[in-house]
Amino acid sequence: MSTQWPRLNLAAGPVEVTARTLRDQAKPVLYHYDPAFIEFYAETTDLLKQVFRTRYDVVIMHGEAILGLEAAAASMISPGDKVLNLVSGVFGKWFQDFIEAYGGETIEIAVPYNDAIDPEDVRRVLQANPGIKFLSVVHSETPSGTHNPVREIGRIAKEFGVITMVDTVSGLGGEVLSPEDWGLDVAVAGPQKCLGGTPGLSLMAISPDAWKAMEARKPKPLRGSFLSILDWKATWLDQRRFPYTPSVTEIYALRSVLEQALEVGMDEFAARHQQIAAACRAGVRALGLDLWPVRDEIAASCVTAVRTPDGLDEARMRAVMRRKYGVTISPGYGELNGKLFRLGHMGPAQAHPTVLAAQLAVFERALNDVGYPVPFGAGVGAAMATLSGWDDSAG
Repeated sequence: MSTQWPRLNLAAGPVEVTARTLRDQAKPVLYHYDPAFIEFYAETTDLLKQVFRTRYDVVIMHGEAILGLEAAAASMISPGDKVLNLVSGVFGKWFQDFIEAYGGETIEIAVPYNDAIDPEDVRRVLQANPGIKFLSVVHSETPSGTHNPVREIGRIAKEFGVITMVDTVSGLGGEVLSPEDWGLDVAVAGPQKCLGGTPGLSLMAISPDAWKAMEARKPKPLRGSFLSILDWKATWLDQRRFPYTPSVTEIYALRSVLEQALEVGMDEFAARHQQIAAACRAGVRALGLDLWPVRDEIAASCVTAVRTPDGLDEARMRAVMRRKYGVTISPGYGELNGKLFRLGHMGPAQAHPTVLAAQLAVFERALNDVGYPVPFGAGVGAAMATLSGWDDSAG
């Protein structure tokens, strides 16, 4: 292999993991029906409940989080069902493909991809369309660096008896949530974002109303499929068996990151992400650059999305960061490519002042290298000035 590996992976996910996670993932591979693995898996799901802050059932599907998102649509939507799809970014729009693939009828609320959904718009549409059965929304739009007010949206949906499908792939860990309190019926997260783990699993919290909707699916419940969430209920939840061979080593890594998050405490874990995100925004502004989100209140804690200014070749700048200094950051995704770039700060290995300082310093250096002059130290200094309250020993 001739391409040099980066020193720092500060992209939008998968993220760099801690040394502890790597060590824990290296346990000997067990037969998935070995009593030790059954116990290990059960304890891992109990930890996941604590991270989700839920008493609902949790299910781990063995595929990257897109599996869980499609499974939610496939397991609940019947032909002709009306689904309110909230679109504030690339992933929100893409969920329409799942809705329509399984026969649903999409009703859309859309805002520009640098904005967030207004909960009162949701209320108005639900009032005007009493036949809506499901609502789909992205909690944290990683491509846009924005987040939606999912708590308020979920509570409104509950008022109308609407089942919610929530993509919180990069939200869990960056914000403290509760499926019960927020009105989330199927919440899908990924370990490879703010939790700081490895990709390959879909982490799901499932409400009793969601289980009922799966059983009521027409013409019949989805069973005997890789996409079937009910298969996990019938095997793992009811019998402590598996519908297929689980990803044993990914469960090792998941157990590790859940333990690390809970040792810090979920309130502090999320607060650290939010502190680093706010510091990063301050650093970007100090360099004279504009953020992509229209206001700080909707800026995500997973990445900082920076609007590409006139005169900057952002692809070249990112290439310089990667090639000369060994730091990987992400471009815009999908139709946002070229319009923005993203500085990552997800997980215990990224959401830290020392890593943020290194990222902003290399960012400043690369901007100057490509002929877009900024004052050296301005971004780093502004970011560090916001972090006087940081304390590693707090967790």
